Amino acid sequence: MCAKSLSAEPTTRIVRLGPGDEGRLDAYLALHPATSLFLRSNIRRAGLEDRGQRYQGRYAALVDDAGLVHGVVSHAWNGNLLIQAEPADAVILARFHMAAGDRQVQGIIGPLPAVRAVQSLLADRPLLKDGAEDLFDLRLTDVQLPPRLSGEVMSWRRAREGDLPLLSQWRCDYCLETLGEADDEALRARAMADVTAWVAAGDVFLITGPDGTPLSMATHNARIPDTVQIGGVWTPVRLRGQGLARAAVAAALLAAREDGAKTAVLFTGKENAPARRAYLALGFRIIGDYGIVLLG
Repeated sequence: MCAKSLSAEPTTRIVRLGPGDEGRLDAYLALHPATSLFLRSNIRRAGLEDRGQRYQGRYAALVDDAGLVHGVVSHAWNGNLLIQAEPADAVILARFHMAAGDRQVQGIIGPLPAVRAVQSLLADRPLLKDGAEDLFDLRLTDVQLPPRLSGEVMSWRRAREGDLPLLSQWRCDYCLETLGEADDEALRARAMADVTAWVAAGDVFLITGPDGTPLSMATHNARIPDTVQIGGVWTPVRLRGQGLARAAVAAALLAAREDGAKTAVLFTGKENAPARRAYLALGFRIIGDYGIVLLG
């Protein structure tokens, strides 16, 4: 255990959370709805066990004497540190995870100030992505549908098993262009595993042409009953400039609304002007900063 004293704050200690702690952890995360979707979604999918399986992770939290959580970092199955904590607290919790030494840190994801603070611990690692992102949210009753989609010029549907070969290639292309990953067998295997899991969960949405050919995709990359997080937006290069990505995000939003969600969040790089325009046109508003750092 490690303790720290905060001015005008209760004394806290580091606690490794496990099954049975879901309630108190979610009570804390619910105070930060726009920046904690990965954590809340993973907990609902996989609980607080850690056997190295998809969506699982090791959860370390700062907890006070009353048992209330004041910050949390999960070292997820894929090596990412998922953060919901103040910067100084995030550093303490990240050090706790890193001291275990048996799971390498592959990425840092969460509120931008906390991500930057933890990134300083890994300054010697090469960067695949050093992302300061704009964070957006949207009430799903306020979605502004693209004219072509609302006018039924284009169609959308959930992806099916037969789409997996195409979606796997699209996921590889996404990782190469957006995340700067290496084009190798490991990437292709991981891409297929990812899209297989997403399609099985009903989390991939496709825009299709008049002949049914998929043209663009978006995913629910995290979700809880009332909120969905949009990600994995991809349109092949040759089809860009036609509003297809905007339509794919709209499809994912419509599906979320049909499933009972009330709010959507997403994030994109501050330099990604086309994506920013598309999201603002759909009715999203910028509400803050988010951080995604991926390490080589």
